[in-house]
Amino acid sequence: MGVPQIWELLQPYIKDKRIPFRKLAGEFKKENGRSIRIAIDGYTWLFECGFITSSDSPQRYHGDGKINKAIVNLLHRLKELLSLDVSFIMVFDGNMKPWFKKNFRDECTSISKVLDEDFLIEWKRHERSHSERNYCLGQQPLDDMPEFMVVIKRTLEMMNISYIEACGEGEAQCAWLQKHGYVDYVLSNDSDTLIFGCDKMLRNYSKFMNDTGVTATGSNRPNVLRDAKEPFVTVVELDAIRRSAVERYEWWSLLFFSVLLGADYNQGVKGLGKTKAAKLAQLKDPDFSMEFRSIFEPLDCSSSSRSSRYYRFQKQLLDYCSQNSVKLFGRNYKALLGGEKMEGWPSETAVMCYFHPYLIPNLDVGVFKDKFVNMSENASYRRIDLEEVRTFLQQINPVGVTYFDRWFWGLMQESFILRYVLGIQDGTKDLLEISEEKAFFTHDEKFTYSCWKLRYNNFLHSFDDLHSRTAAQPARRSPSPPKSTSAKFQHSIWIPKQLLPETHILIKRYKEGIKTRRKTSPRKAPKYSPQKNTLDGFLSSHSSPVKDIDSITSVNIPVLQPLKRRLFVETDPEEDTDSDRETNDSSLIILGESRIDDNDGTRIFSLDDELTQDPDDESPLKKQHLQTKKDSRKP
Repeated sequence: MGVPQIWELLQPYIKDKRIPFRKLAGEFKKENGRSIRIAIDGYTWLFECGFITSSDSPQRYHGDGKINKAIVNLLHRLKELLSLDVSFIMVFDGNMKPWFKKNFRDECTSISKVLDEDFLIEWKRHERSHSERNYCLGQQPLDDMPEFMVVIKRTLEMMNISYIEACGEGEAQCAWLQKHGYVDYVLSNDSDTLIFGCDKMLRNYSKFMNDTGVTATGSNRPNVLRDAKEPFVTVVELDAIRRSAVERYEWWSLLFFSVLLGADYNQGVKGLGKTKAAKLAQLKDPDFSMEFRSIFEPLDCSSSSRSSRYYRFQKQLLDYCSQNSVKLFGRNYKALLGGEKMEGWPSETAVMCYFHPYLIPNLDVGVFKDKFVNMSENASYRRIDLEEVRTFLQQINPVGVTYFDRWFWGLMQESFILRYVLGIQDGTKDLLEISEEKAFFTHDEKFTYSCWKLRYNNFLHSFDDLHSRTAAQPARRSPSPPKSTSAKFQHSIWIPKQLLPETHILIKRYKEGIKTRRKTSPRKAPKYSPQKNTLDGFLSSHSSPVKDIDSITSVNIPVLQPLKRRLFVETDPEEDTDSDRETNDSSLIILGESRIDDNDGTRIFSLDDELTQDPDDESPLKKQHLQTKKDSRKP
């Protein structure tokens, strides 16, 4: 994985270069008139997706038991690139790696230990094998290929995605593609990509807003699993760094720094840490980095001549450090520089593998033709047998997928919807529509980019069969009734505005719809919607009894006078009148049964059922009153 200390040197110049990948893709197309082109270091993605258990383990290719989970991660990453119409090429490592490389020392490689004596012999043999037989010395037979690599290559081939198998280091082949203009950036986390000559890199493709990769561990890992909803990348451009930096940052100075400090091919020179190695690599007078380059860059130099120059170079560097220790390092390092110190220089073959990595001598540029779906601005997705892809992936039984058909067809549609939109000449209203535009703000509003919200229905030819397969699956319930546009279209996606030309039919239709809505809408809308039913409106429609008293008094309403009867009488019954009863009577009256006289209709109440007290408890006056009434009733 290169030298991590290189990122520490470059950190002051790349700390503000973290950007959403979607924003980068949109801005690049706006500035250059085409989609961005990327070479992907396949080893980085295989490790981050979970195909490789550990980069430090001798059994690092031991991810066969986790294919069903790792393949889901890989497909989602491919979808993120395809949905933005990005051109990309995946580059996988080959077997032409030196035996002394870290984590490869226990494995059989094509570079023999004997060839330490002369690197040029093996180099010419490799070139001859390609030219004469079109065959790489490190090509691995299909029977010896790990199971997960068989699954990966089969998936890419069925999805019509081209890829490259490097002869040796995948990042070296990626750097070559970038230097020769085949791609704009290399997507990798390996600092060796810069050492091999790459000028533009994208590192730490992850959903962390800080410069952290998916596989970050320990103190480098954020407290949260992820703090963004979309992938970010850190842009590393050596040209821009050189313009703003006082120090020296060339690919050969970074290579010399790695050799002094220790990298994948050597353990490093003893006694030199990051600070001392950086001082020596960035010196311009004397220019040790350039001198080191002049020794190993010529390929046809004889082995004896190169060895003698390399030995003199080591002695010259040791003498200069001895004489200028205080000036260089701030103190006199006698223990470091005395005697036979500064040991541990890499072998000539190891250094030659840095300057002359094994590359494909006659690269087939057909992998960049628009017949492949990973090349932008083409409709080659129509040639994909999606049913075949579906059947193959279903047999793998991907982990975390509840409804396979819904997941698979949704993945395919999001991957190719932008290709479909760019290819249509006259948009169909029933199939897709731009419903709104929105500005996205991320990372405390540091990044702003505008997108179209594209709503669409099923457009892939295999969707007729989807509904019959998913009819028995329970439908997703929405917590609120769907809006008119949402009910018309089944799917939606946000697309950066720069990826669609302003002259596109969908954008024109969207803008015309806005103008139409503005014309039909009132000039000034009320701030508050008027209430339909109010108390004032009710009173105005129905007269109040207080305000319209004459309407009540003008109607003859018969009034029934209540019949009251006193049980306790204090005065003579013959002197009692109706008016006296109304004003003075406050006695309790209990009514019994009543009967109506047939002659005059007068109500006569019977006292037979009245509640009476015990005769012994009645007062003398009351007894006299009751006796009088009984006598008057006798015939």
